[in-house]
Amino acid sequence: MKIFLSGMESTYDKVWPEGRDMLWTLLSYFSIRKNEKNCQELIRRSQEIMIDSGAHSFQKGVVVPWDDYTREYADWIRRNDQPKIHGYFEMDVDNVIGYDKVLELREILLAATDKIIPVWHKNRGIAEFKKMCAEYSGRIIAITGFRNEDIRDEQYGMFWRYAHEAGCRVHCLGMTRRTVLDKVPFEFADSSSWLQMAAYGTAPLYLKETEPAIKARFPRGTSTYALERKSFEEYRLMQLHYHAKWQSVNND
Repeated sequence: MKIFLSGMESTYDKVWPEGRDMLWTLLSYFSIRKNEKNCQELIRRSQEIMIDSGAHSFQKGVVVPWDDYTREYADWIRRNDQPKIHGYFEMDVDNVIGYDKVLELREILLAATDKIIPVWHKNRGIAEFKKMCAEYSGRIIAITGFRNEDIRDEQYGMFWRYAHEAGCRVHCLGMTRRTVLDKVPFEFADSSSWLQMAAYGTAPLYLKETEPAIKARFPRGTSTYALERKSFEEYRLMQLHYHAKWQSVNND
């Protein structure tokens, strides 16, 4: 299992100094459009990369020219694709534009690369999940890990097993809940929780592999970067822990 950390675009040079390569990083095309210089530096410094479409950044009442944005995303992929980038997530905004339009936008992206990752949502139905697994055998498919949305925690194992038996590798978006990760060997996952915890003045502490994470609280006045650095270091330990835990299952 490789857990990709997101939210690094504006803080990477403060939390992880030059000379220390990062493991696995998830970038958003939405952020790339705003600060490509920093994002290209993150691509350079990370061992492996995933790129999210950034479509969800637009979902709070903003009117978006979806076709233009998707073509721009596809053009960026053509110019920047390289072996260390594992995949590019589709424009999975079914709740805004409908699944038929999502499929139309997917075709624009597939014309740029065969590394496009479809993201299943429950509105698509179980039959569509099974169809996706059949069509993407040998490639990466994605499900969401956000609590109480598409999939209940006790159901993740069933989704992973079905996809695994169909020959797919599974990326669980927004998933670092240890109660799930200890049981389900997703090939890939991602999270920005390390950054969110720092914003509230806490950081996780990953002790022994059999113990749950606990929060370390810091005194008032502790700098934001100090909090982020500690949180990032602890999440790196988590990355290494779960990679080692499931390495024999995932063959990575």
